[in-house]
Amino acid sequence: MKNKINWSNYFEIDEAQYEYIRSNYGVDKFLGMGLMPVRGPKGFRKLDYEFARTQLNVKEVMKKLDQQHFNFLGLVIKDTDGACLWNTEFGWNPTQRDILGEFCDAGKDYNINVFASFTSMNDAYQGTIHPERVSVHGRSGKKAGFRYKKGQISTHLEGEMRVDLPEGMSFEEYHQLIPFLTENFDEKIGKARGDRGSGYIPTTSFMCPNSEHVNYLLQLAKELVNNYPIKGLIADYIRYDGGYTDLCACERCVRKFRAKYGPKPKLLTSKEWYEFKADTIVAYGKKLHETIKTNNSNCISGWFCLPGPKKMLSQKRLGQDWEKLSSIFDISLPMEYPYLMGTRDDGLFWGKLADFFYWYYIRNMKKRAHEFKNPVLAITNSVECNTKEMLKQMRGFNFGYGVGLFKYYGTSEEQWKAIKKYAETELNLDT
Repeated sequence: MKNKINWSNYFEIDEAQYEYIRSNYGVDKFLGMGLMPVRGPKGFRKLDYEFARTQLNVKEVMKKLDQQHFNFLGLVIKDTDGACLWNTEFGWNPTQRDILGEFCDAGKDYNINVFASFTSMNDAYQGTIHPERVSVHGRSGKKAGFRYKKGQISTHLEGEMRVDLPEGMSFEEYHQLIPFLTENFDEKIGKARGDRGSGYIPTTSFMCPNSEHVNYLLQLAKELVNNYPIKGLIADYIRYDGGYTDLCACERCVRKFRAKYGPKPKLLTSKEWYEFKADTIVAYGKKLHETIKTNNSNCISGWFCLPGPKKMLSQKRLGQDWEKLSSIFDISLPMEYPYLMGTRDDGLFWGKLADFFYWYYIRNMKKRAHEFKNPVLAITNSVECNTKEMLKQMRGFNFGYGVGLFKYYGTSEEQWKAIKKYAETELNLDT
């Protein structure tokens, strides 16, 4: 079959590990759909709390997924804005709605498992109210026309999401609810990934993984697994900001680095510094996994990883050590999104660009698959690509046990039909 790859030749995973995941979920082949409640009903370039608060129809969503044979929902209950979409004692919930609880209840009715996506180090709200916890730049630089200085915190304008003001509300009034919103306004919608949003531009903050932000995250995780019957809690943004090479150089990080490695290794550029960054992320991963298992031993723990070159991206920019992190968590979820780079529908250039990234992502996974020490389930995209491109990804990135899709809102009717056929004819999920 076209795009079919025998991935068992590349992964070195114990079959018993997959059996643990399958038995926990109660399925043999996985077909998942991601949903981001605060991103609105069209795509994912907006922050739309009013939609999440008043218009999101949980039962309608679950009924649709059931009709297409999906057996799990990946619900983003904490996005990069920092909103916590459950009854939380410690977090910020601008929707004032227990969206996670509603989906868990509906999941029982439709026999669809719910796992929660939990953004970790990227948190715009916490970065605004706790700037002392934000990562710090180790050198001055310039990006996208904006200059930043050494010693400045890494709170910058958000690259993707935009905000429309609710009807009848002024900017000043809305800013009281969303303190990370700026008066910068993007009028155009472009074809490149970073140019597809319009509206007011919020800020975004990558938090320091050696700060009190970690304790805040563990507090939220404990609250989640104790109070909700989720099947899994998956850490997203369990990394540094990949857009910069000089994070984090705050006093906390420098002090810990020097205590471990001494005065000689260089900050920001030495092999020891990259090891320190990766070990810092691993330390958070261990704490998160232990918090999940201590409070709910049946809850699957997992992490999202970005594909790409090991030395240039994973080590130097992200601080993601695939071997160490996959040795901690129950499951790894690579985010294989080549067609977010562009789609043939926007022209030959954009289609060719994304085709190149598809080829590279496949090549990269073949080269690095052996680094994973736990079961691997890829997440790929349905939005901002056409049906042919979507199916190409689903087949290419099905590592043998199914695939997850990103995301519910923005998926076209033609794509829904193709997904259902794929589920029936290639995953045998119609029984």
